[in-house]
Amino acid sequence: MFYQRWGIFIVVIATLVVSTMVGVFNSLANNIYSKRKEFAVLRAMGVSQKGICKVILSQVNLYIVIGLITGVVMGLLVTLILLLMDPGKFIIDYKVIAIVSLSMLASSTFIFWFVSKKISSQELSIELTNDNK
Repeated sequence: MFYQRWGIFIVVIATLVVSTMVGVFNSLANNIYSKRKEFAVLRAMGVSQKGICKVILSQVNLYIVIGLITGVVMGLLVTLILLLMDPGKFIIDYKVIAIVSLSMLASSTFIFWFVSKKISSQELSIELTNDNK
């Protein structure tokens, strides 16, 4: 019975992590798509399509890294606060933290590489005259 409840708990936590990742990617995609006119201006100034892809990927990866660092620090602080109320052994599972961090970085790079290719290949005159609606 203990293993069954523990398995259900792990499935629920994994579902929460995956749904959070999808939400983060969705909000980043909305942010990138709202900046289409800015990328069109950069292209008009002479930045190549490859340069636009690099700009988009660097912004996305910077947001992801900042979020991961903030999440790890806040998680450790909450864990330490909980240990003040209920003293026990302090164990950090570095493997899980590394797997989640690397999967977020890899999947965001993979997903937003396609998004950046799509944005950088659109026609410049249409992007400059669009209202971003």
